[in-house]
Amino acid sequence: MTELNRLSRDGRLRSFWQILAVYIGASWVVLQVVDVVKDNMGLPDWVFPFALILLLIGLPVMLVTAMVQGRPSAAASTPTSEPTASSPAVHAAQPESDHSPRRFFTWRNALIGGAAAFVLLTVFTTGFMFMRTRGIGPVGSLVARGVLDERGKVILADFEASDPEIARAVTEAFRVDLAQSTIVTLVEPASIEDALQRMGRPTGEPLDEQTARELGVRDGVPAVIAGELSSVGRGFVLSARLVDSNDGAVLASARASARDSSSVLDAIDIVSSKLRERIGESYTSVRASPPLAHVTTSSLEALRKYTQAQDARHKEGNRGAAVALLEEAIAIDTAFALAHRDLATILGNTRRDWDRQVRALEAAYRHRDRLTERERYLVEASYTQDVLDDRAKTIQVYEAMLRLDPGDAQALNNIGFNYWQQGDFERASEYYRRARAADPTASIYAANVGAAWANLGELEKADSAYAVLDEMPRSAIFEGWRAQFEYERGDEEAARAKFTALSEEYASQSGVVRYAQRQLGQLELLHGRLGVAGELYGRVSDRRRAEWLLLVVADTTEALSALELAIEDESIEQTPVLNRPWIRLARIAAGAGDADLARDLVAKRDAEMSPRYLEIERRYEHDVAAWIALAEGEPDRALSELRQQPLDACPRCRAEGLARLFEAAGQADSAIAMYQEYIETPSNFSLGFDALFLAVTHESLGQLYDEQGDLENAALHYAQFVELWEDADLVLQPRVEAARARMQAIVRERG
Repeated sequence: MTELNRLSRDGRLRSFWQILAVYIGASWVVLQVVDVVKDNMGLPDWVFPFALILLLIGLPVMLVTAMVQGRPSAAASTPTSEPTASSPAVHAAQPESDHSPRRFFTWRNALIGGAAAFVLLTVFTTGFMFMRTRGIGPVGSLVARGVLDERGKVILADFEASDPEIARAVTEAFRVDLAQSTIVTLVEPASIEDALQRMGRPTGEPLDEQTARELGVRDGVPAVIAGELSSVGRGFVLSARLVDSNDGAVLASARASARDSSSVLDAIDIVSSKLRERIGESYTSVRASPPLAHVTTSSLEALRKYTQAQDARHKEGNRGAAVALLEEAIAIDTAFALAHRDLATILGNTRRDWDRQVRALEAAYRHRDRLTERERYLVEASYTQDVLDDRAKTIQVYEAMLRLDPGDAQALNNIGFNYWQQGDFERASEYYRRARAADPTASIYAANVGAAWANLGELEKADSAYAVLDEMPRSAIFEGWRAQFEYERGDEEAARAKFTALSEEYASQSGVVRYAQRQLGQLELLHGRLGVAGELYGRVSDRRRAEWLLLVVADTTEALSALELAIEDESIEQTPVLNRPWIRLARIAAGAGDADLARDLVAKRDAEMSPRYLEIERRYEHDVAAWIALAEGEPDRALSELRQQPLDACPRCRAEGLARLFEAAGQADSAIAMYQEYIETPSNFSLGFDALFLAVTHESLGQLYDEQGDLENAALHYAQFVELWEDADLVLQPRVEAARARMQAIVRERG
C-alpha cells in the first residue's frame, strides 16, 4: 500500500510540473499573439500588460486545479468494512459535497474562466477603441470629438524654464518630436514671425502662451501647446498642455520626470507621445516614431547650440553665427544628423565652401537612421542633389515625401528647385505655385513664384507674386531678388535704388552689404566703368580681373598676365580641393587662346580630385572643352562639345556661348540667331551675366548685321552698344567711337 501511495504521489508531481510547463509555453504564445495584434491593429499599450496580468492570475488557478484533480476523491477512498484476511476492503461510492474543491476546481471551469477573461479583455478593448474613435466620454480623442481637425494646425509656444537657453532647447526638441505626428501640423517658426510682425509684436522674444493664443485667434489656429520645465532637486519635471486658443481651456495635458539633464530628452518623448495619443494619433503611429534622443541628439548641450543656430539663422538673419553654432553642436555630438544637414543647407544658400558642404551632407547621410522618416527623406534628397548631382533621383525622394503628406510645402518647393536647376522653368513654376498654395505664410515660396514667372517672361504675374512680399517681413535675400527683377523688366534706376537701399538698411550685416555693393558694381560694369566697379567690389581678385580683361576689354595678353598671377596665388594650396578654381582658370586660359595652359589646369584638377567627384565635374566641362577646341582651331568640335553641356539654371549662358562659337567659326546666320536668343531670353537673375556680355553682344550683332548688309539692324545694335558704353572707361572708348562712327555713316547712307 505504501508503494502504491508513493507511485501515486510521484505521478501527481510529474503531472504538476508538466501542466506548469505547458501553461508557461501556452502563455508565451498568447502574449506573442496579443503583441502582434496590438501593433497591427493599433491598440493601446495597456492591452499587453492587461493580458499578462490575466495570465498571471490564471497560473495559480491552473496549478490548484492540477493538484486537486490529481488527488483521489474522498468518496473513492472510504472503505465500507474493515478488510479481513479472506476478503479485501470494499469501497462504497459516496457523493461529494457541493462545496468540495474538487467540484469547483475542474479543468472545464478553469478553461471556461480563462476564455471568459480574454473575452472580457476583448470586449473592454473594443469598447475603449470605439469610444476613442467616436469621441465618446473621457477616452474620446480630440479629433474624434471635433475639437481639432486631422492634420489641423497647432502653435507651439516656447516652454518656460529657469534657464532661457534650456527653455529654447526643450522647445526645439519638442518641435522636432511633434514634427513626426500624423495628426497635427505645427505652425512653422517663420509663419509665427510673420504673424507677430503683423501684430506689431517683437519677434526676438520667447513666444509665451498668451501671445500664442492671440496669434491663434487671429490666424484661425484652434489650439496652442505650452509647457514648463521645473527643477525638483537635481531632477526635472516636464509638463505640457494643449489649450484652446479662444478661451484657454485645457484640452489635454501630460507630464514626466527626468532624474537629471541627460534624461530631459526622454521625458520630452514621453510627454509628446501622450499628447499625440490624446489628440487622436493612432497608437501604431506613435510607437513607430523613434525616440527623440535618436531623432536629434542625445546631448542637451548640443541641442542648445542647435537651437541658438536656428535663432541666429531665422530670427537674426545672421548666417555666419548660425554656421559657427552648428559647428559647435557637431563638435559635441558628431552624429547630430540634423545639425550636419542644416550646416550644408546654409553653406549652399550662401554659395560657400562646397568641400565643407559635401562633408556635412556625407555625415548627415551616414547618421540618417537617427532621423524621422520625413527628415530622413530630406537628408537623402540633399545628398543625391548636392553630392551625387542626380536630379532625377532627388525628385523621386521628394515625391516619396509627398506620399507622406501631399501638402508638404518644402517637398513641393524643392522639387521645383530641381526642375529650375535643369532649366525647366515651366515645371519649376508649377511646383513653386503648389508650395505657395500649401503654405501662403512663407516668404520663400512667394519669392520663388515671382522668380519663376520672371524666367518665363510673365512679368506682370511676376510683379504680382513679388508684391505679396510687401505683406511679409522684409528679407535681404528676397529684396535682392526684387532688385534683380527691376533690372530684368528694364528699370535699371529702380534696381540701383533697391540695391542702394539694401546696403543702407542692412548696414550691420557685412554679407548683405557686400552683396548689394557687388550688384551695384555689376551695374557699373554693364556700362564699361571698370574702375568704379572695382571700387564697389572692394577687391578685384586676379581671376576676376583676368575675366574682365578677356571678356569686356578683349585684351588677351593682359588677361593671360592676370591669369598667371591668379595661378601663382599661394592661398589656393590652402583651399580645400573641391573649392580650388582650376576649372574657372582653365576656362579663361582657353578663351584667351592658350589651349596648352587650359589643359594643364584641367590636368592639375584631375590629379587632386577624387574619381567620384571627377565623374560629376566632367559632366559640366563641355564648355571648357569647347573653348579648348576653338583655341586649337577646331570650331566644329567646339560646337559639338558645347551642345553636350547639360541645361542649367542660366537660360542665357548656352545661347551666348554658342553665338560666340558660331561667330568664331564664320557662321554668321547662326551667330546672329543665338545672339538674339540670348538677348530675348527672360531671366530674373541676368544682371551678372549681362554685365559681362550684353554690351559686347550688341557690338557683335552690329558688326554681323553690317557685314550681311542689314544696315537697319546694324545701326540699331550699334546704337544700343554706344548707349551702354557711352561713359565707359577710356580703354573702351576706341570701340565706342568706332561703333558711333559706323552708326552715323549708316544713317547718312540711308538718308
